[in-house]
Amino acid sequence: METLTDQLRQRNRKFRAGLSMEALERAAAAVCDRICALAEYQTAQHIAAYFAVNGEIGLAPVIDRALSQGKQIYLPNLDQKTLRFSPYDHAQKMRINRYKLPEPDVADDEMLNPGDLDLVLVPLVVFDADRNRIGMGGGFYDRSFAYRKASDSHSPLLIGIAHEWQKVEQLVPEDWDVPLDMVVTNHTTYDATEI
Repeated sequence: METLTDQLRQRNRKFRAGLSMEALERAAAAVCDRICALAEYQTAQHIAAYFAVNGEIGLAPVIDRALSQGKQIYLPNLDQKTLRFSPYDHAQKMRINRYKLPEPDVADDEMLNPGDLDLVLVPLVVFDADRNRIGMGGGFYDRSFAYRKASDSHSPLLIGIAHEWQKVEQLVPEDWDVPLDMVVTNHTTYDATEI
């Protein structure tokens, strides 16, 4: 039986996939400006990003700016049940993973574990003002950062990236869901002070 989460995920993925290239470029530029203005970004050295697919807000402007500032960028590696993060720069050789997504072609010992990062930019499909999120359904981010709930750790900082229209009034999180520290959209930033 289809759940409300499934319905929200399908609706938003369909709408997001229909966005024009111009709309996506505007959203990416706006999100880049918001992220790069954050004090948490300015002090971060090890930043995880993602390659956008299916209408997600692209992070190419953030990646370019971070690399130009001498920061280290990492992309998620999906080979296991939890994420590890591979170093990335524009010269990096890439491979296609089992989900048909590009990821850096690096040896296992070059990858970072989630706790070694300063800041993680997290894709999402739906979110609310309490910074709960619905992702693509694979559970990778929740499994990878589950230790934050067990230890009350806030490292690394988790920032969801979304179009403003992906916000709903309220989500009911599951026990295993790991809340985000912030959500940055093309219009505003949601953090603990917004609640």
